[in-house]
Amino acid sequence: MHYPIFSCLEPGSVVVTRQAVDASFKPVFEQMVLGKRVVHRTHLDERLAQELMQCGADLREFPTVLGNTMCTSDFYEGQGRLDGALCSYSEKDKQEYLEAAHAAGIRNIEMESSVLAAMCGACGLQVAVVCVTLLNRLEGDQVNSPHEVLVEYQERPQRLVGHFIKKRLAAAGNPRDL
Repeated sequence: MHYPIFSCLEPGSVVVTRQAVDASFKPVFEQMVLGKRVVHRTHLDERLAQELMQCGADLREFPTVLGNTMCTSDFYEGQGRLDGALCSYSEKDKQEYLEAAHAAGIRNIEMESSVLAAMCGACGLQVAVVCVTLLNRLEGDQVNSPHEVLVEYQERPQRLVGHFIKKRLAAAGNPRDL
């Protein structure tokens, strides 16, 4: 479960990731291995994402949406932030980039989803990414919500995934107390 910073959604919305993409909006994870550039696909399980979306509909506790997650290599410039020590672009540049990201289906930004998708894919494992939005990046870079609100937000993906696990166990006929 991740706690991303970007959204054009209401803060606290849960995003089930359709596709993990890089900062160019491509579904790949790039790394250097023995001095060579290696590119991995970032495939996520669509059926698993749909099951998680159904769990969100079952719960009806918070907004749950299906969208892309952009994975960047750093928190500040990579995510188009203006509040870091270095910044080589303007507010206008940032807004244009974030609007393009939104048009590409991106609903949150973080730093882990693409490597998770690539490595699980390489191992043949089904994988999904569930995140919660903390703020609308088109409106600013700072998370200003009170601590107790952020604590409640961070529990939302956990509740969604917990509900998913209970449904899977029940469907498998597990008689344990769910």
